[in-house]
Parts: sequence; structure tokens; C-alpha cells
Amino acid sequence: MTGQTERMERVYSRLLHKENLRMWGKLYLSKTGRTVGGWLVDSWSENGAPYWRPKMHWFDKNEDKLNHVYLHFDLNSMQLAGEDTDVEPERAKFIRETVGQWEKEWLQEQGKS
Repeated sequence: MTGQTERMERVYSRLLHKENLRMWGKLYLSKTGRTVGGWLVDSWSENGAPYWRPKMHWFDKNEDKLNHVYLHFDLNSMQLAGEDTDVEPERAKFIRETVGQWEKEWLQEQGKS
């Protein structure tokens, strides 16, 4: 991520279709071990309410915050731009619940390895 010397590694990816809600997420962990990491997620709706446009966030579970994130493909990096305090409450709940389920699944898979 921009502004940090820490390197992150993507270790898990998921995609969810639940009724008209959609979300993908990628779990990143620290290569240096200084922090746990977080989730890069994008959520949106299709064909009906709640009419969410695609919106990407960095979800830091330690801080329980959804942050604005911008991708820099040419630099292969992400830039955080502060907490998204205007995120729809229903979207925030959907993201947190989905990420919680995905983390359980990832941990179960890690236990089988």
C-alpha cells in the first residue's frame, strides 16, 4: 500500500451472489508480520433495491473500518484515502457479515492444510 514500507500478499479470494447483492473480496496478509492485513472488497447490487453502485473498500478488521481505496495498476499498489463515513449502513453490514463468513471458511481451509 502506498505510504507504507510493508508488503502485502493476497492469500484468499471469494465471490458472493446473494439475491440481488454481489461482492468479491481478496484477503491480504502482511509479508513482514507487522500487521495482520485486511480485505480488498467491492460490493454492488443488480436488478433491484438497494440500488448500490459498485464501490471498493479496504476493510481493516482490527480497526473495524471501511476505508476508501484507490488502485494504482501501473505501480501495483493501493492507496487508502480515509474511512468511508458515508457508506450505506446496509452495505457496511453486508460487507462485515460476508467477510466474517469468508474468514471462517479460510481458517477452516487452513486447518485442513
